[in-house]
Amino acid sequence: MTASAVRVRPVTDADAAAYTAFAAARPEATLYQTLAWRDVVARVFGHTPRYLIAERGRDVVGVLPAFEVHMPVLGAKIVSMPYDIGSGGALAVDAAAEQALVEAAAALARERGVGWLECRPGVPRPAFDALGFTRSEPVILSELRFAPGADPWQAVSNDHRQSVRRAAKRGVTVREAASLADFQAYYAVYLRAFRDFGTPPYGRHYFPTLFEMLYAPGHVRVLIAEVEGRCVGGMLLFCWQQTFVNKIAAVLPEAIPMRAFAALYGYALDLCVRLGVRRLSLGTSSRAQSGLVDFKERWGAVSQPATVYQLPVRRRPPSLERYYDEGGLAQRAWRRLPVALTPLLGGALNRWFC
Repeated sequence: MTASAVRVRPVTDADAAAYTAFAAARPEATLYQTLAWRDVVARVFGHTPRYLIAERGRDVVGVLPAFEVHMPVLGAKIVSMPYDIGSGGALAVDAAAEQALVEAAAALARERGVGWLECRPGVPRPAFDALGFTRSEPVILSELRFAPGADPWQAVSNDHRQSVRRAAKRGVTVREAASLADFQAYYAVYLRAFRDFGTPPYGRHYFPTLFEMLYAPGHVRVLIAEVEGRCVGGMLLFCWQQTFVNKIAAVLPEAIPMRAFAALYGYALDLCVRLGVRRLSLGTSSRAQSGLVDFKERWGAVSQPATVYQLPVRRRPPSLERYYDEGGLAQRAWRRLPVALTPLLGGALNRWFC
């Protein structure tokens, strides 16, 4: 499959070094687009990697990471990338390489006979518009950009600054996780917070796998908020080059008035400055979560609608907007579940709703 002398083929084990070097050279890349994340998803969720690489001569000019997702009764789909909105689609040096990769992904979806192909680049991409993909903007994506030598605290609102000081006065401290036990302590907080929020959590293997596969290389960091030595909250950061992604931030209900969220975000800001990070994604918010979007923007983030593209193959894709309806019946029912049941059920649901 070619476009302007671009050749696209599946990624093989022999491509690992070239793929990683290409992703490392792209400033827009995140951990989600790496082979390290591919291996985590394959182990935890069992999805089949469908990664593509584009070459012009002997030069790598683009990559497109994706997974084929299967569930009994529900069918199959190809998603680039599951478990994130903003890191899907192609990383490419030019429009011709991007178009070749998108065309190859569409051909692969038809060859595999999946229900649909879904790509989540986060921003509008002409290559998808030209090939008949439908476009939607189901969520809001908020990011901070750090200019070299600039002080990011100058863009932080006064009330957030005050909240950080109040957290310290109320005994909230933040440190980086250093062991699997720290990861598990945060996971317990995460389970309770997500049950109360009405969102299915990841299963019990998720955090141990992150620790085993991503902690030593520095691709994952967990910030632990504590009060008198007890974990009351945390933030899971995905780290790649000069880009960090706030994957999950959660605190116990009783720690919210203690300003534990502010303590975590303030620590993350200082960490980015210390490590020379240039971009910190604060993740997505539903369109109904105007308060959450405002909270992120008062840390200096810029928010914009996140673009998703879908291509029907054998059936019409479902609406992503409905999945983010936090006031729906499914969310209200979830909040009534015992916390102990949520990892088992959430792990199963997150295999499809990814």
